[in-house]
Amino acid sequence: MILPVAHTKIHPDQTLGESVQQLLLTKIAVYLMTFLIVTVAWAAHVRLFQVIELIDDVLALLNLACMMIITFLPYTFSLMASFPGVPFGIFMFSTCAIVIGLIQAVIVAYGFYHPYLLNRQIQVSENQAFYKHHILQIILRGPVLCFLAAIFSFFFIPMSYVLLGLVIFLPHITRLIIWCKNKTVGPKDDEESHRLEALAFYLNEPLSKERVEAFSDGVYAIVATLLILDICEDNVPDSKEVKDKFHDRLTEALSEYGPNFLAYFASFVTTGLLWFVHHSLFLYITKATRFMGLLNTFSLAFIGGLPLAYQLTSEFAEKSHSEVEAIQKYKYFYYLGEWRSQRTAGSPSLTDYPQGKSTA
Repeated sequence: MILPVAHTKIHPDQTLGESVQQLLLTKIAVYLMTFLIVTVAWAAHVRLFQVIELIDDVLALLNLACMMIITFLPYTFSLMASFPGVPFGIFMFSTCAIVIGLIQAVIVAYGFYHPYLLNRQIQVSENQAFYKHHILQIILRGPVLCFLAAIFSFFFIPMSYVLLGLVIFLPHITRLIIWCKNKTVGPKDDEESHRLEALAFYLNEPLSKERVEAFSDGVYAIVATLLILDICEDNVPDSKEVKDKFHDRLTEALSEYGPNFLAYFASFVTTGLLWFVHHSLFLYITKATRFMGLLNTFSLAFIGGLPLAYQLTSEFAEKSHSEVEAIQKYKYFYYLGEWRSQRTAGSPSLTDYPQGKSTA
């Protein structure tokens, strides 16, 4: 999802500050929001298959359809980022989110229609209808908000972004409201709350540490892959240019790309060091909380911005003033990403890092 932002075309006469202000700021904001929505969809998918433990051919095909729509989300994000004032991009993104939710709802309905596919604890329960209703209610909250966002996109786009933001923070807002209600009027003690206790482990508890680590490792691996893809795509000289301009001297032609290769190696080393820090932090964590998961998601979102930082650092390498600004943007992604990671383990705040020195 970072590719449409990282590959933003910048006019050669523009300074980096003007480019960020005119072209990148909106795209980065939309990227962060959509990245968080995708992580919410991933978490919902994980919890869904904690309830449904066995998969037959029908569920496999339904899940494949769900994955196909999820892989289409970056294209709809590209439309949103390139045309932020046009409703069609938001409408397409919201429609994909609605379809994903509906497919997940069909998976739940099919699972409860064939109880042998369900988790053992729900399978032997006498309240399967109640569990089914409650799970569907949780799954369809996001699609309902996306449906409203799709409608508002045609006459009030800011409201659409607010509704999409609620998809991210609604679970945390709901838990905060429940906590405040329990503190003021006392916990709810009735038959319904007791029946929901069996679902607490699957739907209310944070995701396991192992799942969070696996998702994080995947993000780091993709970021590292994107860095080398940009090198292979943009830094191979044209054969005709090598022949006419450099008289078939390939080494001289490659020398013009020296700053790009330097930026690549620095970016890859930075990504590797951040991954090592992230992995080391989780060695000391035995259980992830919801707040830790949220901080880790923000951290991964900024890690995903490193290919953008690489593009800025390499593209403006010939302009000394712009190069300094590019490196400052790079350091911003680096420090903010590392700070978000370390906050999950209660480490020092961002202000504890040096502001005037480059980590290179």
